[in-house]
Amino acid sequence: MKSILIFLSILCAIPARSQLKSELNIPRSGDELVKEQVAFCDAGESGENQTWNFKNIKLINDAYIVHYFTRDNWETIGAENGKLTFLEINGDSLLMSGYETSTDLVRYHSSGLLLRFPITYDSASQGRYDGRGKHHDRLESIISGEIHTKADAAGSLILPGNDTLTDIIRVHIRKMENARYVPISGEFSINRPANKSLFSNVDPEIITTDTYQWYEEGYRYPVFETIETYREDSINRTILNRSAYFYHPADQAYLPEDTANQVVLERKLSARKAKIIEKESNILSFACYPNPARDHVEIELTLRKAVAIKADLWGIHGRLVKHFPSKSPSTHYRERMDMQTLPHGYYVVKVSAGGEAVSEEILKH
Repeated sequence: MKSILIFLSILCAIPARSQLKSELNIPRSGDELVKEQVAFCDAGESGENQTWNFKNIKLINDAYIVHYFTRDNWETIGAENGKLTFLEINGDSLLMSGYETSTDLVRYHSSGLLLRFPITYDSASQGRYDGRGKHHDRLESIISGEIHTKADAAGSLILPGNDTLTDIIRVHIRKMENARYVPISGEFSINRPANKSLFSNVDPEIITTDTYQWYEEGYRYPVFETIETYREDSINRTILNRSAYFYHPADQAYLPEDTANQVVLERKLSARKAKIIEKESNILSFACYPNPARDHVEIELTLRKAVAIKADLWGIHGRLVKHFPSKSPSTHYRERMDMQTLPHGYYVVKVSAGGEAVSEEILKH
């Protein structure tokens, strides 16, 4: 499905209230999607009719692929940047059953509830979890905690290239974890209950992680995410980690056999086109090809009446890459954009014509 985003000052959000559903938003084994780490930004306020302007987010690490796969015929695993997250799917609920990194292995004997579907603005869920783990093969731990989840905000999200998503639900997941550590014993097994008497005189380490995920209707996975982890006592809060990630919506639109979400995207595109026709848009057609591109991109635009036209090429994180001077009023525009010297990655072609603008995301091989 070709993704063309059309932006007009007269367009407004579709009034129907968005919701997340298990058939649309549960992670699936076999899915792969592009994820980029960007500079951390504040999550902003909760509430309806919010606008999050992330168009100037800056890339701080190269993009990488998140893989989801199944092990032991029941557990879904998310793999990214050397970390495995163990997930369980139980009906309309998504639960976390542990994680593994280069230094830690943690297994929850009682899994923690992450998401309970359907999710609409202001819906909430919570649950407890417990388990045990090991750290650097030198320490063993017992772990317990709570997860509180709430769809705390809704509104519009502005992405690089001024692309705007208007059916956003933001989900806030707060995970509180208490861990007690002792030297690992020779009889340690992560799958067996711990001898809790060994930990009775050990003070817990209490870690809280606030994760905010921005979901757009029609995409299975979040389009943006911030994570803040901290240690807190009655006096101080110590920040342990802050990170933010951008998931490319265009890649999610092409997830294999995701018919349910593709139907939603097609419906939304049809609604936008109908709105444009109703408002008598001057733009009759717009095309960028080939896509993906290697050496160049051909841009074509056809209009009802002659207006001045200009085109820009933007980096996916909001940096202007190429600018073409305005052309005299015309009903047809054609430009050949050289891309041979550009690095591989995603770009946004944006063409402005008489107060209207059309844009398309281009992948440069």
